Amino acid sequence: MTADAGPPRRFFAVAAGAGFAFANMAISVPLHTVATGAKPAVAGDVLAASTISIALGALLAGKARKRRSLLATAVAVSAAGSLTLAAASGTTLLAAGACIVGLGVGMFWVASQFVLARRAGRPEGARAFLLHYAVYTSGAVAGSSLTGAFASAAGALGLGTLAGLRASSLLSVAGCALVAALWVGARAWSLERPVEAPPDRPPARQLRLQLPDLLLTAGLALLLPLAPVVLARDFGLPPFSIGLVMSGVALSKIAGTFVARLVTRASGPRRTILLLLGAGTTFCLLLTTAITLSVFVATLFATTLAGTGAWPLVVDAAQARVDPASRRRLAVVWNAREYLLVAVATAAAGWLLTSLGSPVPAFVLAALCFGASATAAARQLRRPVWQPAVSR
Repeated sequence: MTADAGPPRRFFAVAAGAGFAFANMAISVPLHTVATGAKPAVAGDVLAASTISIALGALLAGKARKRRSLLATAVAVSAAGSLTLAAASGTTLLAAGACIVGLGVGMFWVASQFVLARRAGRPEGARAFLLHYAVYTSGAVAGSSLTGAFASAAGALGLGTLAGLRASSLLSVAGCALVAALWVGARAWSLERPVEAPPDRPPARQLRLQLPDLLLTAGLALLLPLAPVVLARDFGLPPFSIGLVMSGVALSKIAGTFVARLVTRASGPRRTILLLLGAGTTFCLLLTTAITLSVFVATLFATTLAGTGAWPLVVDAAQARVDPASRRRLAVVWNAREYLLVAVATAAAGWLLTSLGSPVPAFVLAALCFGASATAAARQLRRPVWQPAVSR
């Protein structure tokens, strides 16, 4: 199979495994802190540290020479992180495991975008971004629900929440090992390096082009990572119910990709991006008034659907406006920037929740990020899509 034929199904299987590992970590960290009586800021700090590791993983992936095995290496690293989480009883190993998982996830996203960026700007390119994210999120649905279920089952059996979290992390190890083995068996499909050419601008000057993506991911980071803490502390939900809600969040991400595809077919990517970002802004503001569990969960689902539905289109639109020879190095730089900003936003959300005792300030900041992202996207989308020079 050639690179032009598109990635094989095993490429998407790797996405499911990576999604499972990340969701397992993202749910285990806040549930671990709640079970041990730690402050919300501890969960925020650990999740922020894991996000910095994602940025570091992105930078390491950019320097990798064996591109064909990079995806397998990424999920193998995440498996090592999940194994560390399974051994965690205190904050030190918890943070170490979360950071190792993050390192693998950062490598995974860059390796995946090396593949997906080739078709940026084409209709099949946007579809591939949406499908890949939907499969990744399907893995996250399984990771969220099973982590919560294992924690609740262990608690009901008298083994304690931490025992259930350890068992779910071991399941993540097995899943990552399986998809890594599957990808190693797909060596016939190559990740060929495109012909290198001088970029039209240095990567540092593409910050304005990436601005809609950065603002959107910052808004989501203010909402989603600490949602389990809010559900446990403010609404008193047990681990199993929190796992179900976070599975619903992951399903909302999948639904967002399908909604984005349908709206894009009818109205085009520009209107779809602006519509979804505008809706996300409104839903963030509605979260500030959600005083009942049902309203909070429904609005959280709607916000997630709008934000994650827009995200693949925003990334594809940005990459479509740079020359293909620059996309690989920009994928590394952009992923690193993105996750460093997510780390800051996650830590800020934890600090606000601990210091002010309410998630409302974080929700207001998220609404501002969504609105600013829509404004930046409206300007970005006026720029022409890259086209090869035509010789006369």
